[in-house]
Amino acid sequence: MSDSSDKIVPEVGSDEEQRILGRHHLIYYLRVYDNTSNRVIGHVVDITPRGVMLITDQPVAEAQEYRLRMRFPGMHTSRDELIFETVCRWCRPDVNPDFFLAGFQIQNLRAEEANFIQGMINELGL
Repeated sequence: MSDSSDKIVPEVGSDEEQRILGRHHLIYYLRVYDNTSNRVIGHVVDITPRGVMLITDQPVAEAQEYRLRMRFPGMHTSRDELIFETVCRWCRPDVNPDFFLAGFQIQNLRAEEANFIQGMINELGL
């Protein structure tokens, strides 16, 4: 995702500013790759053991299956990465016209992987 100096900056203290600040915090830590192509698909906005929402710079094809990989550099976790099967259920433009939001349903997640995601949610306060 590129950084552009011509983007509109939200008013200090506004709900939009809080949303963007929180999102940047998640983006810093949780980059998501297509495990087949090793291409960055996007960054985690929200995650549960059942699904993940990403912010992307390109639209994602709906109803397509993806094998995604999240890496955890610099985080104190029991794993370096998590690879999981998903289906993109929806994709729409973000409030910021430079980005898209995409919702993925996680499929065939093993219990240990679901527990890892839940632990990550608890630790990071997602």
